[in-house]
Amino acid sequence: MKKLYINTILNNKIQNVLVEEDIITYIGNDFKSADKIIDAKHSYIMPGIIDPHTHIRDMGQADKEDWLSASKAAMKGGVTMLFDMPNTKPPTVDLNTLNQKRKAAKKSLVKYRFNVAATSVNYDKVVEILQSKPDDVAALKMFFAGSNSNEFVNDLEVIKRYFELSLKFDIPVIIHTEWQDCVAKYSADFSNPTIFDHNLMRHRECAVKGTEIALKLAGEIGNKIVNAHTSVAEELDLIRQYKKKVNVFCEVTPHHLLINEDILEKVGNFGKVNPPLRTSKDNEALWEGINDGTVDFIGTDHAPHKISEKLLAFDKAPSGFPGLETNLRLMLNEVNKGNLSLKRLIELTSTNVARVFDLQAYGKIEKGYYADFIFINLDKKWEIKAADFESKAKYTPFEGFTGKGDLIMIN
Repeated sequence: MKKLYINTILNNKIQNVLVEEDIITYIGNDFKSADKIIDAKHSYIMPGIIDPHTHIRDMGQADKEDWLSASKAAMKGGVTMLFDMPNTKPPTVDLNTLNQKRKAAKKSLVKYRFNVAATSVNYDKVVEILQSKPDDVAALKMFFAGSNSNEFVNDLEVIKRYFELSLKFDIPVIIHTEWQDCVAKYSADFSNPTIFDHNLMRHRECAVKGTEIALKLAGEIGNKIVNAHTSVAEELDLIRQYKKKVNVFCEVTPHHLLINEDILEKVGNFGKVNPPLRTSKDNEALWEGINDGTVDFIGTDHAPHKISEKLLAFDKAPSGFPGLETNLRLMLNEVNKGNLSLKRLIELTSTNVARVFDLQAYGKIEKGYYADFIFINLDKKWEIKAADFESKAKYTPFEGFTGKGDLIMIN
């Protein structure tokens, strides 16, 4: 089928975009013949968001989220491709569990890739996966600390082996860099912790320690690493310093950019996340990283849980909250506020993700690229109401936030 989108704003010009079987075949002012004509009514067109950091759940945790509900949430938030993290039930640790996830993911309404767990006990299984040359595996994911329930790695030799494997197969390692021994040391000081202690228990020093370890090892080996959900200024300083000599890429989340521990008075455990919400100074530092190019892309860390779980006592409540349906709105609002250009937002949400993870013909609106694009209205006002989410997780620390700039159509 041929679809012609007319009156789109692309590169600050009114243009028409012809799509044939999911591929962009023409961009210009000609009125090409098509089976279907869609009038974009002078709305901005941008590549669909590629979210490299989501926890879709499904299988053993389908009550929290499944691929259908997550993909509906994705579409509502302008996301056209999801990367699913491996700490599911069962975790994605070998070909068998990867195949189980592949089967579950067939429910998805959007495109997807998988991140595979790199743990201390499944190295040979990861080799087997990579030798199969899967086109749906985007990266390896390694945790340096426990976060809810996952296998963490603190053995430098194990980390080094995976980094060497990463280099051999030219596949990135995404790292949750909080260092477990450090987290355990600081957490031991709190006998009856509350949400207000979270930032101290998972101390900023722990994120900095793990980031420095990863950067030094990657510098020796030469593989590609991604510093996931960078949350503190010192991490960013290290990444900025090492970027000159290390193949490192920096991810930030909307929540670490836009909110901090001050909001916990209002939202309590609904703002519990790992790494924790930090300080206003860290918000400022991450924005500096956005502006100077140190930050490469945004991942939502969409991590749905049941409200009943989040209402438990702090030490029992799981970390994480949904983010697929808030990211685009929040970031377009920053565009309207002048904190971000639309061009930079596109880099952060699609172009750079496609480049880092070697997604051919994704992340741009150009002839020959996949027609994964969305239309936005920068003047459309919104209020965030979790009750309206497509995600099964009907809560968010951004509840009640208002702003301007929203999705109006997705191809």
